[in-house]
Amino acid sequence: MRPLDSFYDSPAEGPGHYPQRFCSFFFVLVRVVFGLLFRVRSYDTHHVRPGVSYLVAGNHRSYLDPVFVMMAMRPRPVRYMAKEEFFKVRAIARLASWVGAFPVKRDAGDMQVVKRSVAMLKRGELVGIFPEGTRGRDASKARELHEGVAVIARLAKCEVVPVRIWGAERIAPPGSRRWHFPRITLRFGEPMSLAEARYEALDKPERLSAFTADVMKAVYALEDPRKGC
Repeated sequence: MRPLDSFYDSPAEGPGHYPQRFCSFFFVLVRVVFGLLFRVRSYDTHHVRPGVSYLVAGNHRSYLDPVFVMMAMRPRPVRYMAKEEFFKVRAIARLASWVGAFPVKRDAGDMQVVKRSVAMLKRGELVGIFPEGTRGRDASKARELHEGVAVIARLAKCEVVPVRIWGAERIAPPGSRRWHFPRITLRFGEPMSLAEARYEALDKPERLSAFTADVMKAVYALEDPRKGC
């Protein structure tokens, strides 16, 4: 059987791509089921131009956040890094790899995941990332940001597209023993570049932290397009 590392390092599209049959089936199923349950709506996806690689950076409120972003970007694949523990169950690891996910060690500087992400972006792919790291249901609480988004963007020389997701925090709220099915809304923002003069004028450590902070500010500055409807 094909080793999992070969899926992580295979392109999402074109010659030598990882198997697409399960991926296509999975997203047809997800689009139908999630479309009915969560009434998912995406706005301003035109900021992700066809054929251009981007890091897609968003807020993180639910384990399903990557799936919602992937749905919004279909038919174009999005490669998502997921916590290493998720890949310890072999069957789950293989299914996750078939939809383009790859493991990351969250509590350490994982250069392997940085190299993989950069390679994907240089092939023209989309890579999803959550700079906030772990999920957080309370958006009012300040959270430590991971500068991987800035490091990867610098090495891959790519832009970052912010995306904000509304409603995901209500799927499995604290204290609830069952899932809820709120309306899920996504909105994409204008691409951001670390090559802008205001970042180039800073020392490298300051540049990375400033850009990471600005990415998350841009995420939360996005307004709900359905507000007032």
